[in-house]
Amino acid sequence: MIILGLDPGTATTGFGVVEITEEGETNVIEWGLIETDKDGFKEDRLKFIYKETLSLFKKHAPDLFAIEKVFFATNAKTAIAVGQAQGVMLLAASTHKVKVVEYSPPTIKKMITGSGRANKKDVQKALRKILGSKVKSEAHKKTHFDDAADALAVCLTHAMKISGNQVIG
Repeated sequence: MIILGLDPGTATTGFGVVEITEEGETNVIEWGLIETDKDGFKEDRLKFIYKETLSLFKKHAPDLFAIEKVFFATNAKTAIAVGQAQGVMLLAASTHKVKVVEYSPPTIKKMITGSGRANKKDVQKALRKILGSKVKSEAHKKTHFDDAADALAVCLTHAMKISGNQVIG
């Protein structure tokens, strides 16, 4: 099973693509960022996110699309913008007829770290422990992993959910 995971954002969207083998092994196929021009028009940024998401669907032909639910904390303006980005991502999934699953940030943190209140650094540390060399690459800068970590985490959350395991590797 190939899972495409996205952590929606309008400036930076992290993505991760993982394969879960029949033996239950997790292989990281690709991870990285979709970055938009922060000074660009909103509609152009959303169009770019849509096109890049379509490209990921076409390139990897995922069986499932896992996405982090929009989490509303204190900034409604940010939540609305992220929701718009999520909307174009869901449209891309619909275009490719790929099933979508959504997980809340606390659920993702709980599955990856064991605590629903973990911070971003804790999630990244747990991902590096789970995936090891699968996320170490000279082609990526450290910051790229930091930004794509949430996307990989949502992929692994679904993989853990379907396998019934807390830690996979």
